Amino acid sequence: MDLPGEPHKYHAILLFGMPGSGKGTQGTILDGLPSLIHVSMGDIFRKTPRHGKFGMEIEKYTSQGLMVPDDLTVRMFQKHLLIMEMQELLLPNVHTLLLDGLPRNYAQAERLDDTLNVIQIFHLKITDLQQAIERLRARALRENRLDDMSDDVIHRRLQTYYDETFKTLSFYKSDLICDIDASRRAVDVLRDIVNRLAEILPKR
Repeated sequence: MDLPGEPHKYHAILLFGMPGSGKGTQGTILDGLPSLIHVSMGDIFRKTPRHGKFGMEIEKYTSQGLMVPDDLTVRMFQKHLLIMEMQELLLPNVHTLLLDGLPRNYAQAERLDDTLNVIQIFHLKITDLQQAIERLRARALRENRLDDMSDDVIHRRLQTYYDETFKTLSFYKSDLICDIDASRRAVDVLRDIVNRLAEILPKR
C-alpha cells in the first residue's frame, strides 16, 4: 500500500463546464457516494485565509475574475491531497477524485498528467450564455460573493473559460468525454451522471 507522500497516480473524474454550468452543485451531491472524493479548486482558494501569503496572492487574481497562476494552483492542489491522505480522508487505492475546476487550462493538464489517471470527463454544456450569467449572479448573491456579481468579472470569467479551459478537453482522448446537457434541472443532470458512474466505477 502506498504511504502518504509517495508518488502515485490518483484515479480521477473531471467535471468540466463553463462557470454557472453546475459543476459545484453536482460535485457536492456526488461527494456523498462512498467511493468519490469531491475536490473543488474554487473552494480551496476561497477557504485559504486571506491574511496569509497564499491568500493575498489568490485574492489578487480572483477578485478580478482572473485565473490563479498554474504553479500556485498545482502546488496548492497537491498539498491539499497530501493533507487529506495524512488524515486518511483520501485512500488512493479506494477513492476516486471528483475534480471541479482543475485542470483549468492545457498547461495544468500536462503538469498533472503524472498525478492523475483520468477515467472519465463529464462535460456540462450550456448553450444559453444568458442562463449561465443568471446562475452566476444568483450564486454570488446566495454565497455573499458580491464581487462575483460584477458584469465585468462575470464576462471575464466566461471569456477565460472559452480562451483557456475549454481547449483543455483536447488534451484528453475523446472517448473519455461524456457530454451532459447542463441547461436542465440539476436532478436531471445528476441522473445522467449517476447512470454513467454506475457503469465505470469498480464494484468494491
